[in-house]
Amino acid sequence: MSSFEEKFEQAVKDGVFPGAILMARDVSGKLDYAKVFGSLSMDKDAQPLQLDSILFLASMTKLLTSIAAMQCVERGLISLDTDVGDLIPSLAAQPILHGFDANDKPILSKRKNAIKFVHLLTHSAGTSYDKMVPMLEKYRTQIGQPENRATMENKCVYPLLFEPGTHWSYGTGTDWTGKIIELLTGKTLQQYMDENIFTPLGISRIQFTPYVTEEMKVQAASIALRIPDGKLVNLPRSKNIDFGDLECFGGHGGYADLTNYFKILESLLLDDGKLLSPSSTAIFFSPHLSTPSRKAINTIFAQPEISAVFVGSFPESVEYDWGIGGVVLRENGEKRGKGTMAWSGMPNLFWWVDREKGVCGLFGTQVYPPGDGKVGEMIDLFEREVYERVEGGGGGAKL
Repeated sequence: MSSFEEKFEQAVKDGVFPGAILMARDVSGKLDYAKVFGSLSMDKDAQPLQLDSILFLASMTKLLTSIAAMQCVERGLISLDTDVGDLIPSLAAQPILHGFDANDKPILSKRKNAIKFVHLLTHSAGTSYDKMVPMLEKYRTQIGQPENRATMENKCVYPLLFEPGTHWSYGTGTDWTGKIIELLTGKTLQQYMDENIFTPLGISRIQFTPYVTEEMKVQAASIALRIPDGKLVNLPRSKNIDFGDLECFGGHGGYADLTNYFKILESLLLDDGKLLSPSSTAIFFSPHLSTPSRKAINTIFAQPEISAVFVGSFPESVEYDWGIGGVVLRENGEKRGKGTMAWSGMPNLFWWVDREKGVCGLFGTQVYPPGDGKVGEMIDLFEREVYERVEGGGGGAKL
């Protein structure tokens, strides 16, 4: 066992996470690494975590929905510049919330700019997560929070924070993208992905919340919650953000065997044409933010109190943008090459595809809250190890 792997074994013993799944490969195939550590939960008698155990993807679902969206563009069903207001009228009808006046009444204005498809995909439409923005949470409390959040109409219909295309805010844009895909294709997001993403890659173990099979439920890892004393405890299933979801939420609703998810990263890295044509892949990895939105994302990523909740390392020295499927580097980073795309999932999962240096990687665990510092150190350790192996020509355990 390498010293790198020994550190992961020790991290399990130290309570950094119940378990972790690591996968990486390079274009040449010389690096083909897969390793699993730890257990399915924090229970004393927990079964060992397996490479094919089922993990809650949360925002790693966004990559899948973004690929589906790009396929719709490729097939002429919609364009990135399409005004999607008529397709999602409940969102289009929302005003912009600017704050509250001296009498604690919301200050609202009518939206002027079109909501383009690309705005939803790049988190520049003005949408956000109400639970992450106190102003939105206050507004929803004032008007009366819905009794349940099982549908898009209940969970995601509330005011915008800014005019589309003028700023950046991480949020529900990809969930709305999923609804548009369903309208364009006449299929649920699960059905569409089964036919157009999963089947072409031989994938059968990625499912949205309403479609998770009993077999997958049995094989699912529990989410661990870090409590104030630093220890991890099992989070009750009923407390997870997707509990009770009745629809396919394209921004957070996926569960997966990570060996299946990794096939998608490999396909993008190799540009093998199974999911997207080469020209579509190039668009997918290109920066798409307007100048003010790009300025905004870099200002946000430079604020430690905000960027701390993002999973993975995003040094301030690098300029960022947003592609169709994730954050992209506009220049070379310390490890990553220019054009690298990356993103994550709330339980501290992380993926990246570096086409410049020819490598992709996936880190899987199930720990809340997002941006956990202890887990973050292990993600960085893994990523550094991968690049060292790529530069040194090393391999690893075969998948």
